Amino acid sequence: MRQRTLAGLALVSLAYGCASTGSPPHRASDSASGFVSGAGGVKLYYVLDGTAGDTLVVLHGGPGLNLETVRPDLAPLAHRHHVLYFDQRGSGRSEMPDSLQLTADAMVEDLETLRRTFRLERMTLLGHSWGGGLALLYAVRYPSRVRRLVLVGSLPLRGLPWGEQYFAMQTARRGSAEETRRAALDSVIPSAADPYPACREQMRLFLRGVAATPEGAGRIHGDGCAGTPQNLRAHGLVNRLVFQSIATDSGGSWDWRGRMAALAMPALVIHGADDPLPLGSAEELAAALPGSRLVVIPSAGHYPHAEQPEAFFPAVESFLDGE
Repeated sequence: MRQRTLAGLALVSLAYGCASTGSPPHRASDSASGFVSGAGGVKLYYVLDGTAGDTLVVLHGGPGLNLETVRPDLAPLAHRHHVLYFDQRGSGRSEMPDSLQLTADAMVEDLETLRRTFRLERMTLLGHSWGGGLALLYAVRYPSRVRRLVLVGSLPLRGLPWGEQYFAMQTARRGSAEETRRAALDSVIPSAADPYPACREQMRLFLRGVAATPEGAGRIHGDGCAGTPQNLRAHGLVNRLVFQSIATDSGGSWDWRGRMAALAMPALVIHGADDPLPLGSAEELAAALPGSRLVVIPSAGHYPHAEQPEAFFPAVESFLDGE
């Protein structure tokens, strides 16, 4: 594992030619978006961007958010790559399955089904927040199908102490009044006839807690409320059930540290220096992955691709080029 900040990372231009490391996917239709079947036949909504280069599969955060949370701010990746996004089950525009099927295990199988549908021999996975955890779970189960990992503000390898610290820092940044309002919105959304206004206010408060600065929060263009009314109302349920499915103790925590040593694929761990998720969690993750490099982006919080794109994209492109 190597660690360095962007101050010591040579910037690379996004304008140079495409170096393909994989075949473009077979599209399910002539459209750049549509639905495909996941595990058990659950319908998953996808968007395919880009016209050249290798294929990146992007895993959004949550659980319970949607692909539009990250897609607008990751748009520069489509200059040199095919970028495949999809809404995880119960999220965005994808189908809401029975609650017993809202598990991390089912989401791993969704990703494998998606890989086969798009005829991708091996995938480069870019996971943000919870999506980083999903990428790791997939890599553990299907290591031969993963070319590279890009883990951005990733779910930590263990819930304690990192999860508690993450939420405590968000609460401190928002202050008591905003935290009280956020909690009230959590109770309003599940039964709202129109959940969109409350969802948008809730997302604004969430971003205030996870961005490095209020100005940084304003640079985040993703839409955390893009989805069906049913899925927006069930966001909290999806989040709770998926995290229950990975819990390994009575307190709802997990510990994956012993499962990472077998992962030999190159991995880039990117972490905002001002992410409310402590830097120690990213250092622990990078130390556990044998072929990893940790890049810390100054003046960025939980969305470094949006808050500091001038630093984020050169780091990612350099890694994808094999540097």
